[in-house]
Amino acid sequence: MSDTLELLANLGAEESDWTRMVSHPRVRTVARLWAALFPADARLVGPGAPEPPRLAGALAHTQDEPALAELCFSPGALVPWLSTIEARSLAQEHGLTLAACDPDIVRYVHDKAFAHHVALETGLIPESLADSTLVLHASELTSARDVRARIAQAVALWPDALRARFTVKPRIGTSGRGRVSGVDGDVSEERLANALPRLRAAGGAIVEPWLDRVADVSAQLHIASATDVRVLGTLRQLTSEHGAPLGHAGEIGCSGHVSSGLDCDEALRVAASLLGLAAAQQGFRGVCGVDALLFRNVHGHATLRPVVELNARFTMGTVALGHVARARRAGLVEGAATVHVGAIASAWECAYDREIPLLEDDRSVLLRVALAT
Repeated sequence: MSDTLELLANLGAEESDWTRMVSHPRVRTVARLWAALFPADARLVGPGAPEPPRLAGALAHTQDEPALAELCFSPGALVPWLSTIEARSLAQEHGLTLAACDPDIVRYVHDKAFAHHVALETGLIPESLADSTLVLHASELTSARDVRARIAQAVALWPDALRARFTVKPRIGTSGRGRVSGVDGDVSEERLANALPRLRAAGGAIVEPWLDRVADVSAQLHIASATDVRVLGTLRQLTSEHGAPLGHAGEIGCSGHVSSGLDCDEALRVAASLLGLAAAQQGFRGVCGVDALLFRNVHGHATLRPVVELNARFTMGTVALGHVARARRAGLVEGAATVHVGAIASAWECAYDREIPLLEDDRSVLLRVALAT
């Protein structure tokens, strides 16, 4: 039995070949930033575990406590990024307690179809997107020709504007990998044939319109019981022109409360709480994130799609909130401010007053602060 807290940075573990990516510099940086949410004596374990993180500057004074109160775990436990059967086996092998929800429950609520069904039941799908999502089970993904015909039949019933571009994506996946694009109501049979094995392994596929995004937003939650669902904060996700994530931004109040700063923030919180409650009633416990987006409808108006998916695991949004909380405790962020946790300075939306390195030996990710005036 270990007398330390152990961390499994299994980023991308939604996919069976996730260990291929553990040596990628970006993945290692994210893994170390995540590990830095926990007390400094926590130990990274598992395939390709990166070197321990060291908090930079004044942040180091907070290193003996977790970044967020919800991340307080006892020694002798294994905390994974994503709770999987593999993580459970690793914990058992080393005589550790798995400090995470049961992997079978995680997989059920992590499935994009779960979030879609909850959105349907709770009226969280915008009227302009009604009946424009197709859920396909793994057992239906055998013949590319048949799948293509099924998709074409469903998409033909969508409004013209939604048929122009759509996507076929894995029900369980990460970082947008494994998607197949469709145009003008049709999708390539060859591309579908190549994608079907991965889509079957991911439990099936979701077919939905590719929307004209205005902003990507998220809510980070902590679920403590079947009725105790708390919003830790909301954020905007900063992305490149091609949709690659560059960081997170938010507005921090004098109390330390972090919000997206958008007019839709309250609606986002309500929707995320409803989805979190549905996951809680399925038995899910722990930290999770709800992805949402603002899109431009056919009339050109910004509309909130409050539920895109539930990430039943840690997310970079959780990591961002944790490091903002550390910076506040270290006295590096005082009062109201706009904050950005990310790697690319050009993604920052305005001039900033302070630039704070997070890791002592890695200046690739910074916390940028613009003080409120």
